[in-house]
Amino acid sequence: MSPKRFSLGGGFYVPAVLAIITLAYLLSAIQLGPPMKEGNMTPSFFPITTALIMLIALVCVMAQEVRRARSKHGEESGEGDGGGASDEDQVSKSIGGISLGAISVVLLTALYLLAFDLIGYFVSTFLYVLMLMFQFGSGSVQKWPMKLVATLIITGAGFLLFDVFFQVRLPTLWSQ
Repeated sequence: MSPKRFSLGGGFYVPAVLAIITLAYLLSAIQLGPPMKEGNMTPSFFPITTALIMLIALVCVMAQEVRRARSKHGEESGEGDGGGASDEDQVSKSIGGISLGAISVVLLTALYLLAFDLIGYFVSTFLYVLMLMFQFGSGSVQKWPMKLVATLIITGAGFLLFDVFFQVRLPTLWSQ
């Protein structure tokens, strides 16, 4: 065993920062009151539920990253076969230990949040979901029609969920 400790990178720290922000959001949502009152959902139900689900997911990602770092540390201390090419590939696709994919998702999300109020739910959500599909999928021209259909379905389902079921008025381009 090497006396060096294993190190955690952006795969741990980015979710940790998001967990802190989500925890602050959860505490703010709890101040709205109980999520259920007389068998009905209150305005705090959805924010509290979303924050709890997000916290669980972030803790799972952080735990997975700790396990990955421990296994990588074990390989570096002589227990693994030492495949260097994959490490070089990962370094070239990251900045400060944070993958370019994660950085692009954070930037896309920030742009989405800014655009949401300015241009409304439909346009901003459609563009956000479409950009995420291209971020995580191939840019193949043959897959464009399917991505457009999926984006329309996701945007429509989000509208139905919030506007119709939760009766949350979403901003629209024509209501600005």
